[in-house]
Amino acid sequence: MIMHDSREICILPSESVLKLIGKRYTLLIIGLLGNERSMHFNEILRSVGAARSNLISQRFKELESAGLVDRRIINTRPVGVEYSLTEKGLELREQLIPLFDWIEKSSGAKPK
Repeated sequence: MIMHDSREICILPSESVLKLIGKRYTLLIIGLLGNERSMHFNEILRSVGAARSNLISQRFKELESAGLVDRRIINTRPVGVEYSLTEKGLELREQLIPLFDWIEKSSGAKPK
């Protein structure tokens, strides 16, 4: 249990979400996908600066399984894949924005 504003919050149901958002690139992916309506896999790969595309693919599978991301196949040559946040993913992103703000402020980084 966590106490907040004189109430108890049970964190046991959140364990799987906390494990997922604690994994490398997950927060970046959620943050980036919220900036755009949808993004292609390679756009996200470039944006997060990941050297290994298989790691980003794994994160997308996990985010999709958690109901946070939608995956759409685009009939192009070569076939493309586009990702977007679900309603649940957008809700999570909104809750993460204060965390992103805090990280930026506490790191001493200047906003771009």
